[in-house]
Order: sequence, then structure tokens, then C-alpha cells
Amino acid sequence: MKTNSGLISMGGYYPGKKVQHNALPEIVSYLRKHTLLQPEYIDEMEKTGKHPGWIESNEDGWVNQPWYQEWLKSLPNKKQSDPFQGGKLRSRVPMDPESVRKSRFPHPMLASDAETLAAAMAIVNAGINKDDIDLVIVSSLVPDRHVPLNASLVQHKLKLNNAGAYNMDTCCSSFITMMETAMALVNTGIKKNVLIVASSLDSIINDKSTYYSVCTGDAAVAGVVSKVEEGFGFITSHSISNGSRHEAIIFKKRSPLLFQGTSQGPTYEQESVTFYNLELTRQIGASAQEDMLHVVSSALQKKGLSNADIDFAAFHQPVKWAANAWREAVGLPEDKYIETYERYGNIACASAPTNLLEALERNMIKVGDNVLVASSGVGENHIAVLQKVSKTLISNMNRFSDTLVQELAETNSLAN
Repeated sequence: MKTNSGLISMGGYYPGKKVQHNALPEIVSYLRKHTLLQPEYIDEMEKTGKHPGWIESNEDGWVNQPWYQEWLKSLPNKKQSDPFQGGKLRSRVPMDPESVRKSRFPHPMLASDAETLAAAMAIVNAGINKDDIDLVIVSSLVPDRHVPLNASLVQHKLKLNNAGAYNMDTCCSSFITMMETAMALVNTGIKKNVLIVASSLDSIINDKSTYYSVCTGDAAVAGVVSKVEEGFGFITSHSISNGSRHEAIIFKKRSPLLFQGTSQGPTYEQESVTFYNLELTRQIGASAQEDMLHVVSSALQKKGLSNADIDFAAFHQPVKWAANAWREAVGLPEDKYIETYERYGNIACASAPTNLLEALERNMIKVGDNVLVASSGVGENHIAVLQKVSKTLISNMNRFSDTLVQELAETNSLAN
């Protein structure tokens, strides 16, 4: 009999967000017993009832800073009248406690810790034994180190003794690429339970003196892919790439754009998001709808489907207008998608799965819905995956649902 694979749970780490009240004891207990996460993070979660970290407003990050007026003058003319471009809040990770103790120059939380947090919550929601997970796939926009990357470290921090681990990267579309790969591995019987994890910790690389810095935040999200009931799970997928755009948006080591240094002082150089080739960047924006329509249509055509067969969609959200533009390109009504840009901003490879996770938490998706998850990755990678939502996924995501809707409303009201 053919195996049907799909997501059976999800979990997300969003600094400053409330933990579901009735889920908190189980999550804290799991983190203490089954992970190597630094205890300060777990203590903060237990004490405050929130994910470690904080929520940054436009006022916190920019308006109330002494350099705000200088920053405003430095923006492109068309940005000065709307400097925050639709964003209101962003999640920000706390400082790494070990670096606070041991270094004169502490750094923000490492990606492997954020990934461990998100992954642990996905495992708790799945209700499975961690020893039954046989593969971990990780994508880190800002990994702890360039070599080796984070996958095996995350596997170690989660104490997944029976799991292999490898990294996968297609930039902002990475979580969906991992979904497609994990579902294929389970469908063919090569793996049984695959944990997929993506993180984007902008705080490590953020240069607040750029106009684009207001768009980006911190988050990690995870999911468990496993066997689901017959007739549910993976339906179709398609991906395309355009490597000619490879130099459009890159990480580049440089000093902040607003910088007044001395000849003896530090330069504060770090890798930062840099729009390196402006012509290619414009090309990405101009072709965004066409590229998304192509990849989604190609996926649907493989199964003889049309956009009428899509019940709900979760897209990436690199800028405020993007998710809605992709919805329009695919031809879906507004009640069939979700975007959370005002609350989270662009969280890169965590964006599309965050929209999927929030839609599940808000009960916007029901058993049997055909759900599209689609994304661009720096304009050069595009992928779309369509799955029929299983009873298992809905049941697992409703394990702690009695207080969830109220707590989501309280959190999201901060953005209004």
C-alpha cells in the first residue's frame, strides 16, 4: 500500500510571544529533560510565560533612537513618507547567556538554540517519542558557523539519538523545499518521521541604518512530517530556479551605513543583508507575480488541478505587498490566505511556515483542506507544495487549543 505523508505537527519560536498557558508546563518539562538548551532560556519561559526575547516596535527600534532623524534623511525619497513600509512589530531574540557571562562583547541567541526551541515544540505537539524521529533537516539563514552548519548540532541539542541530520538551503523557500523532500522520503519508505526546522535570526546581522532593516525580524519554525491517513497529505509540488539573479541580494561584510568611527576604534563590521545588484533586485520585484504563478500552476497541472482546488494558501512575506500580490497572481480570494507581516515582518525561511502555523492555530484550516504553501527565495528559487490537511495534523495542533484563540488575539492586538 502506498504511504501517504504530510505534516503531522508544527511549532514555532517567536521571541516575546505568549506560550499557550496550558501547554507551558509540558513544554518547559520537555525542554529541561530532553534538550541541551541553555537553562536561562527555559527559566525565562517558565517565569514569564513567553518565548525568551522581546517584541520590538518601530518606536523602540528607530523613532526613539538619537540617530533617527539622520536615518530618516538617508532613506530614498519615496521611503521617507512611509519609512516603516507597513511593518509595526518584530520579534527579537535575547542575548546569548554564555556570551554575556564570558565576553566583553556578547552576541544575540544562536540559531541552533532558536531551532531547538521551535523543534521541541513541534515534537511536543506531535505527541510522538523523540526516539522515533529518524532524520532532522535544518535551514539556518544565519547559522552558528558557516562550516559545519547547524543540522547535526540541532540533532545533538534535541538528544535525537536515532536521527541522522543534514542541512538544506534554498534561502527564503527552504522550509517548503524541506517539506517536499521530507514527504518524498516518507512516501518512499526511506524515512518514517522527519523533523524539519528553519530559522531566521536577523538580530545577528541587522544593520538598522539601512531602509530595509525595518522589514526583518527573528523567528524559528519546525514541523514533523510522517505517515498520515489514506487520502490525505502530499498532493503535488513544483520548483524552479533562476541562478542569473544570484548577485541580487547577498550577505556582505561591512560597517553600518550610519557610522562615525575613529582611527583606533572598532569598525563594527559584520555580514549584513545588502542589495548588491540593484538591476537584478528590480527584476526580482517586477517578475514576482509571474514567477509565483508559474510555479503554482505547474504544480497544479501535474495533477490536473486548478486554483479552484486550493482551499487555503500560505505565502512568503518579504515585504508588505508581496503575499497579497502572490494571492492575486494565483487568483485566490482574500479569505483563502493569511499574512502576518505587521506582527513579524520578513522572517525569511520562517515566513511561509509561520503563516501556515498561525492559520492552523486560528482554526482557519480544517481537515481535508487543500493547502498551498509557496515561496520565493531571494528571487532565484521558487517552490510550491500542495497537501491535503490530515486529521492527525488538526488533532495535534488542537492539543492545547482551549486558551489558544484568546492568547493569539492578545498577542496580535499589539500590532494594531
